[in-house]
Amino acid sequence: MRKLALDPMEVPAVQAWLEDWAARGWYVESYGRNLVSFARGERRENIRYRLQPTGREGGEPDQDTREAYREMGWTYVCSTAVGRSFSGVRTEFHIWRCEDPAAPELDTDQTLREEAYGDLLRRGWRNIWMGVPLAAAVLALILWLVWNRPRQYLLDLRASSTPLMLCFYGLLVLHLVSRSVRLIRFTRQLRREEPAPQRAPWGWARARVWVFQGLYALILLVMIGSLFRPYDSRPYLPVSQYEGAVPYVSLTELGTPAAGEAEAVDFHSFWGKAAWWTREGSYERPPCCDTEYYSLRFPSMAENLEEQLLWQWSFVMDIGEHPEFRAAVPGADSAWYWRDVQEQRQHLVLRRGGRVLEVLYWGEADLMENVGRYVEMLKSFELINR
Repeated sequence: MRKLALDPMEVPAVQAWLEDWAARGWYVESYGRNLVSFARGERRENIRYRLQPTGREGGEPDQDTREAYREMGWTYVCSTAVGRSFSGVRTEFHIWRCEDPAAPELDTDQTLREEAYGDLLRRGWRNIWMGVPLAAAVLALILWLVWNRPRQYLLDLRASSTPLMLCFYGLLVLHLVSRSVRLIRFTRQLRREEPAPQRAPWGWARARVWVFQGLYALILLVMIGSLFRPYDSRPYLPVSQYEGAVPYVSLTELGTPAAGEAEAVDFHSFWGKAAWWTREGSYERPPCCDTEYYSLRFPSMAENLEEQLLWQWSFVMDIGEHPEFRAAVPGADSAWYWRDVQEQRQHLVLRRGGRVLEVLYWGEADLMENVGRYVEMLKSFELINR
């Protein structure tokens, strides 16, 4: 039988857990990082288990130690594994079993027992002082990437992975700190020479394992699944199927013949209030128009999004050296316009507060003559997306 491993840092709880399973006839055989293997045997009420730190070297106890403990009535079972290194499996605790209720305890001197935890204690403090800043730096980097290049995170198929990544790293920090804190509390109890219990309720320890492992599995599955789902897996629907208004300007409003009903897709974003893609017509048979509308929570993110959209334009033109692409549009904080007369293609980018609009149009109409329609559309959605 295999069960999820309790955190060995909760020494009294782990000892009680192993003893309770021995009373049911299940005896631990190996204690891995995530799983513990049990073998079926006779039910015994007086089985005792004790965990001892392995020390700096780790590994398994030597033969002299095993013989000395065997004379005291204790048998070596296994060691708790925490990972692998070049020298082999890294261990934290040796697990000893005693079937004789009259046999003496392994550690009767509280001071010596506390000293045995010295290496684990130093490792715990090191994990706190190094792990927390490192995880915080990773989280800050993710937030900076989202803030600086927000477009891909405003589309829900990618945005779903972003908060999950934050949760994943947050769980790592919480797990790292919590297990170190529990060890520090236990060793302080030994340092004060208080009677440290050999048993403790293990229900909460088991619950923590299930919560952490379940959240890790859920987060990883959703993150991996989102990576293999392209944007176009979200279907475009006719705008008439949406209950509310859709942020776009139709071909009819631009003074060109309609090319069938416009289609749109609504992206629910963690980072933005709203994100819409709308298309009307076909590139193969102009006129056609594609519109991307984004409503962000912070105006500074809108500025970064505008820069990101302009950077995508740089593959066909150098905006930085051609300021004539900047347009003055009343009611907009900034506007950019570019027209390819030969291909009858036009680009328009408008920013107003925390809203950004990009329009890609093929046809004979002049977007700048109709730019007021786009500004009014941004104003009308300003109240909706509050």
